[in-house]
Amino acid sequence: MFFHPTAISGAVLTRLLLQSDEPDALEVVNAVATRGLLLVCEHAGKLVPRPLIDDYDPVILDTHYGCDIGAGALTRALAHRLQATAVCAHYSRLVIDANRRLDDPTLVLPLANGEPVTANTDLSAAQLRARIHDLYLPVHARIEQELSRLSALSPPVYVAVHSFTPELRGQRRPWHVGVMWDRDARLAEHMLTGLRKHDGLKVGANEPYSGRAPEDFSVDYHAERNGLINVALEIRQDLLGSAAQVQGWVERLAPLFETALAAPWPRTENAPRSPSFYPDVSSFETAARQWMAV
Repeated sequence: MFFHPTAISGAVLTRLLLQSDEPDALEVVNAVATRGLLLVCEHAGKLVPRPLIDDYDPVILDTHYGCDIGAGALTRALAHRLQATAVCAHYSRLVIDANRRLDDPTLVLPLANGEPVTANTDLSAAQLRARIHDLYLPVHARIEQELSRLSALSPPVYVAVHSFTPELRGQRRPWHVGVMWDRDARLAEHMLTGLRKHDGLKVGANEPYSGRAPEDFSVDYHAERNGLINVALEIRQDLLGSAAQVQGWVERLAPLFETALAAPWPRTENAPRSPSFYPDVSSFETAARQWMAV
């Protein structure tokens, strides 16, 4: 685990972008829970740091470019129902995307809805560093911290929660929910089997997005690298628009997680990645330490 908790606490005290009275980069739900489950939602919020607030179109921030609509509410509701810890990012993915590698060209999205995002173009090294330092690295540091805390009891299950648009590039997406995985399909298969028992529910297997590397950076880095059982969920956004809809998904998903958590889930072997994916680990850690330096 590449961040020590004391390192991140020092960085938070020395903010480069956020003003002193602004919310932290993330929220931790049930921070003292000891259940062997960590829920993560990197696209939960759509806040914009106050120094940048006039640079972003509020209409775009209210779309999927700004956040994963409904995913934060679902993550928090599942955390409360399951009495588990959740890490939810507060700031918009349009400012910086916490589910991207540091070298990903979409870390700071240059286009939204086909139009340039002027606030994200021609960033200086100092401007990019401030976003990484204040909004991105604290999220990953806290995920690592919570995994370390929970691992002291038993290897936790890692669950990433996202939402997706009903339509993309003019194509309707028929799935109601997608279940994503890469090397370890055990929990994904359990979720697929359970969800498919609901009549009329269209369940995607690695659809509408793939869980295969190098997609879904956070799962790859925090869970698969450490041999933790994991799954990523994508719920269609129009099915998360109300509190009642969110609760409906809690009722579908929570029992499946309850049975999963009652089962023995040994760690997987940390099989080496192909060179195309994981020189990434060492380079990410090196870059992260550089960005953390104040």
